Amino acid sequence: MQWIDNIVLGLVDEYGTRDVYELCDCLEIEIRGLDPSSIILNGHEAFYYRHFNGAEIIFISNKLENPLKEFVLKHELGHALCHTGILSAGFLYSNIHKLEKQANYFAFKLSDISFDKVELREMTLEQIASCLEIPYEPLKQLVNL
Repeated sequence: MQWIDNIVLGLVDEYGTRDVYELCDCLEIEIRGLDPSSIILNGHEAFYYRHFNGAEIIFISNKLENPLKEFVLKHELGHALCHTGILSAGFLYSNIHKLEKQANYFAFKLSDISFDKVELREMTLEQIASCLEIPYEPLKQLVNL
């Protein structure tokens, strides 16, 4: 997905950071934590709205902890930058839709995850996800692209 690679590289070049909080600030995308039972989240871990009362907002469960929270924010930022034709998108671990896979790919690229292939050779995907502190389901989807 070279086009997503180009978006990430351009973003990092333009703003000099991979920090999702700084990037959202630069791009004027608000981040608001909500109780997981909020009707806005509608059962999702996070939800991106392009035009919510005139603002771009990522609503995210305030129960998520890092590093998962940062991955989910990067995923939603991926929707904001890669899927400009959508008005909203929600994060679920099991999403297999094309746009969700692209947003996951964006999150991995923005994270700039690197690893030693020899060290991870004998590990399962679950173990690799744990070692790299990334969610298993999106990693599984990325491997199956």
